[in-house]
Amino acid sequence: MLKRFLYLVPLLLITMANTALAHQQKAAETTVLFNKRSGQLEVAHRFYLHDTEHAVQSLFDKKADILNSADTQQKFADYVAQQFYLRTLADEKLPLTKVGHEVEGKFFWVYQDTKLPAETKGLKLYNGSLRELWPTQINMVNIQGQGKVRTLYFSDDKEWLIASFN
Repeated sequence: MLKRFLYLVPLLLITMANTALAHQQKAAETTVLFNKRSGQLEVAHRFYLHDTEHAVQSLFDKKADILNSADTQQKFADYVAQQFYLRTLADEKLPLTKVGHEVEGKFFWVYQDTKLPAETKGLKLYNGSLRELWPTQINMVNIQGQGKVRTLYFSDDKEWLIASFN
């Protein structure tokens, strides 16, 4: 019996470590889509719900509830909108409109859009969501609809990044 227990202890520890790591990801993904059919530049931010649960309690108050409070969800969506900026390569602002937000499965989504810029050769982007809370936060941005997909990673001290379309 003791041999079996000693054999199971390492497996139990590995399982517990994997479970702990599976909770807080400290990573988010944003898709910027050039939708020529609608004439809109569509932005969809996807956050792990578990990360947002921790974040809202640090950002707003300890009782903030992203799952059950429409007010907390709106506050977080507003926060995300204030942390994401788009500019043309000529440094012209592309003002984003808030479209909405939702909880879907294990994710919290925030949606924005703006009119497609006229013939752009690239974009300057800033994505600071949750980076002031967690220095290890990584925000990945995929840009689609202008040739091959471009991927930018906002981490460490990276502020503005550029995606060029050739």
